[in-house]
Amino acid sequence: MPADRTMQLVHFAVRGILMSNEHMQARPDERHSGAQVVVFLCFTEPAEGISSEADLRPHLDAHKAWLAEIEESSELLFAGPMLDDEYRFSGSGLFVLRATSVAEAKEIADRDPFHARGLRTYKIVPWQLNEGRLEVRLSLSGGRFRIV
Repeated sequence: MPADRTMQLVHFAVRGILMSNEHMQARPDERHSGAQVVVFLCFTEPAEGISSEADLRPHLDAHKAWLAEIEESSELLFAGPMLDDEYRFSGSGLFVLRATSVAEAKEIADRDPFHARGLRTYKIVPWQLNEGRLEVRLSLSGGRFRIV
């Protein structure tokens, strides 16, 4: 078999392995104890050439509607902006997504109007939750809640 053909087959085999890993069902690394729940962190940054909030503002309502939609469908666990040392929006953001694979998490992130319009880019990282505590206090009569 010619060397070029061999390299082409190796390339396709490696590509197939990488693609199948992306579509692989998320599963915890059982060498760790605790909850062993896998979620996906979506780190989002302004795209090249996007330097101000004014570039995003026309699409902010669509972005917030998308967040409400994925929150309602339970695909979104948490979301919010990263802050700088003065506790002001730094330009970066983070979503914690519930998905069954990296590919599914990317499909969710691709639907963000900011990403779909090329205004922001993202990186998906699987994250295994093992330890921590979350309590929610809900005041029905007061119409408020607090995360403790």
